[in-house]
Amino acid sequence: MIFSLEQAPPGLPEVAELQALQQAGLAVAPTLVLVGLEAEFYQLGNLPEQIKRAFAGVFGARLDEEKLERACAFAEKLLRESYLLPERSDELRLALPEGPVLVRYAGEAPFGLEVGPQETLWALKRLWASRWQLDAVLSRQPELAPPEVASLVQSVGPTLILDEVLSARAGEVLGRAAAVWASEGRVVRIA
Repeated sequence: MIFSLEQAPPGLPEVAELQALQQAGLAVAPTLVLVGLEAEFYQLGNLPEQIKRAFAGVFGARLDEEKLERACAFAEKLLRESYLLPERSDELRLALPEGPVLVRYAGEAPFGLEVGPQETLWALKRLWASRWQLDAVLSRQPELAPPEVASLVQSVGPTLILDEVLSARAGEVLGRAAAVWASEGRVVRIA
């Protein structure tokens, strides 16, 4: 569920690359890898059934755009207003690093920069709700359920820059061209 980068399960896209860079001696931002937490959030809140009902009739012989907009707005609001399991919230709060953290999906651009445990929990729910924005739903339709991707919470400084030196070093380690975004000299994101 909640892993440090070093303990994260193998085979997760981008996470494996961050692990490889760390093992090669590059400084990587302290990273929490959340696996299955989003799925648990959906299941415990009975969100899939509610979302399925909201989207009923949207994708028929033709796309009902008005229903789609209402269903997307409903799903986003539902995720933002649902609760994480209290034990999970407490576990996550205890694991969070001090200072600003970057919240994002593995393999995707940064979503939110937050300071504080409560703000980070809210940012995670906003991240998960972002999968129900109109463009996101249209990009994956006719599949309704969003893909399961690890969520990352990374300790960062005030700036995130494309670091050419770290990009070159990462390319050597990974055996492919890599663009590395860094904060305070530590790898945060690889593309």
